Amino acid sequence: MKQTNTDILLCVTKLREEEKRIYELLQQAGHHVQVNLDSMELPLEQGWADQYGVALIRCLSQKKALSRSTMLELSGIETINSVKAINICTNKIHQAIVFQKHNIPQPRFKVAFTADKILESFEDFGNIFVIKPPSSSWGRGIARIVGKECLDGWIAARESLDPTQQSFPVLIQEYVDKGDYDIRVVIVGRKPIVAFRRVSVDNWKTNTHLGAEVEPFAINQEIEWICSKLTEVLGEGIYGLDLFYDYQNKRYLVCEVNQNPEFSKSWKIHGVDVAAHIALYLQGKLASRTRQEVNA
Repeated sequence: MKQTNTDILLCVTKLREEEKRIYELLQQAGHHVQVNLDSMELPLEQGWADQYGVALIRCLSQKKALSRSTMLELSGIETINSVKAINICTNKIHQAIVFQKHNIPQPRFKVAFTADKILESFEDFGNIFVIKPPSSSWGRGIARIVGKECLDGWIAARESLDPTQQSFPVLIQEYVDKGDYDIRVVIVGRKPIVAFRRVSVDNWKTNTHLGAEVEPFAINQEIEWICSKLTEVLGEGIYGLDLFYDYQNKRYLVCEVNQNPEFSKSWKIHGVDVAAHIALYLQGKLASRTRQEVNA
């Protein structure tokens, strides 16, 4: 790997539309950006850390994001997001435990370490609840259980694929009747820069990846407060916060937080240039680093 001063190390699986725009905006601002694919070596040898300003982690694989950010952070290179934030955000059980500790509003939950324990969930959550694997994205592996027969089918399928129950524990969440939408809030630094509803009339999952439509949504004081609490816990960074509105209790609940939010489709509808906000945030990090070096 050729040793040159690099403002930003852009760690990606591939350059999608989002990363291409961030890359172009940073280059237009005069910064040297080095793209680092998952298959490439990382600059970990002694002395390399001084050559880099900050590393933006945009790996598609959650395991890859955590692994590569950990190595970079240990070598002395600041990563966005931090290893702590990626570690929490890439595990739904970790998220639920941390949010509980810090009184961040979320659906009621329990952690089931065996299939037998899931059976007890009918007593905790009634006839309908949600099972989530610790790590997944785009709604994969998330199941809504309605009644004992449905759960029996889930357990039977799981036993055939995972007879030794290696995929346990799983997260059990109460099912929140959220209507036909959830709310995605994009946070850059510590600021919620945009929110939008993800509406799906024919699927209880409302991921845009699964076809949900995007509708602009105003950020109110309650959402700002949740974002503030969230960044207090995770630290500043780049997040996609998913909220439910609990119509029964008239409040917002955190469904989960994504550490690598996509925005190529949504920003063309709500009109907020997320890539530009990320580029400006990274430039601010570089300026802060320069000031610290000057004052050292």
